[in-house]
Parts: sequence; structure tokens; C-alpha cells
Amino acid sequence: MQTPIELEIRHLPPSVRRRCEKALGLPCRDEEHKVFVYGTLIAGEANAHWAGNARRQKAWTTGTIYDTGCRFPAFVKRGRTHVKGEVLTVNDDGFKSMDRLEGYPHLYRREQIQVHLVGGGNVLAWVYIMNNLRKDAPVIESGDWVAYRKAGYRNAETDAK
Repeated sequence: MQTPIELEIRHLPPSVRRRCEKALGLPCRDEEHKVFVYGTLIAGEANAHWAGNARRQKAWTTGTIYDTGCRFPAFVKRGRTHVKGEVLTVNDDGFKSMDRLEGYPHLYRREQIQVHLVGGGNVLAWVYIMNNLRKDAPVIESGDWVAYRKAGYRNAETDAK
């Protein structure tokens, strides 16, 4: 059973938590973190290797994803689209690696959201949300980054122009 202080610091970023554990004389734990990914970290995509030896489960959540114009998407919680992705279960090193890729906390921030697992069940998972999304970034209407990329980064909005 964890002490009250261990419960208070368990949600800190891994490097900060380790410093706190060391300063408080607590045993350092290599925790697992659940992260919902919706773009280039999905299995088979360009940056999947940044997640290390992640365990992967197909999943979805509600929100909106946008084409940033830089060959990667951005997620926002508002919206009602079923955003397709995966829940990755990573250790501290995998989480730290993903933070570097996402430019956390400057380019993207992390928030915890409710995610629905394909096949049933829900989990609370971290998601990366872009801090300064362009106002004219096109919506990926399907909520499916992989299909959008394979179609040549096109959606109904860009086809109409």
C-alpha cells in the first residue's frame, strides 16, 4: 500500500517524481503509464518506435483532431468525433521518450482523459494536446489519422477548396 505522500507524487512527470522520491527517501518505482495516441505514435506509423516496448490496445475517444500541416496531427478535447488511436502502456523510459518527441511541455501538454478500448472497457489515459494550434488547421473529419495520411493528407474540407 502506498503512503499518502507516494499517492500525491505518483502523477508527476517521471523525472520530477524520481527527484521527489529520492529527496524523501522513498523507494523509486518504475511505473507504467497509459497514453492515448492518435497520430504518428500509432503502430506502423513514423514515430511508433519512440514508445519503446509499449503494450498497445486499439482505442478511441471523443474530441477533434487537426492536420497541423507538419505531417502530424493535433488533438483537442472539444468535439464529438470518434478519434481513433491506441492506448499505449509504457514504463517511465517510454513515457520520457514520448515527452521528448512531443516537445512536452512547450509544444504539447499532457492531460488525462477517458478512453474507450476496442473490445470493451474504459481507461484513464494521458493524451498530448498541442499548446498553440493554428486557427486555420483543417479538421480531420474521420478522426482517423492513419486513413487520412494514407489518403494523401486529404479530407472533405481540403477537397472542397
